[in-house]
Amino acid sequence: AFDQSPFIAEAVAEVRDAMLEASVLVVAVIFVFLQGFRSTLIPSLAIPVSVIATFGIIHFLGFTINNLVLMALTLTIGVVVDDAIIVLESAYRHMEEGKDRVTAAITASDEIAFPVIATTLTLVAVFVPIAFLGGTVGRFFFEFGITVAVAIFVSAFVALTLTPMLCSRLLSLGTSASRPGVIGAVARGFDRSIERFSTHYERLLHTA
Repeated sequence: AFDQSPFIAEAVAEVRDAMLEASVLVVAVIFVFLQGFRSTLIPSLAIPVSVIATFGIIHFLGFTINNLVLMALTLTIGVVVDDAIIVLESAYRHMEEGKDRVTAAITASDEIAFPVIATTLTLVAVFVPIAFLGGTVGRFFFEFGITVAVAIFVSAFVALTLTPMLCSRLLSLGTSASRPGVIGAVARGFDRSIERFSTHYERLLHTA
């Protein structure tokens, strides 16, 4: 006499939409700061690859697509690109120093491997205990904690494999700030504001 499935389907759809919106916002923020289509594409590919791989793993673990699993994936959207951005920035710096793309990508992955692994283990150490809470709450949050941990592990693997490969093929020097016209002017203005903020922040740190 009482069918709750429409409400459940609507809730799942809302979380799915939130995950898609989070992905779009993350890519937009990456583009604003990296100011290049290729530079934005490299870490942005970490999002669908990590999410799809996570879906595959949790499928074999017997999880269903429910609100907590989708909420966990939404939460990790911003996390999965962090390691990829760090590798990208390191490769870009080596290219600025005169290395070719392949050498820069290999050097960057060698330099960043240990920090990426350390960061991954730190995040996993935070979320995995959630999966072992007792009682009804623990039963609900088991899939949440494991899904977050799996997504973080997958993102680290992607950052140390797919991202360096893409850097060795796609990464190029130059940003929107070097372009003429309105886009270049806006990008240069944004860069100047970030530099001023960094200068004030550095002074504050010295004072502290």
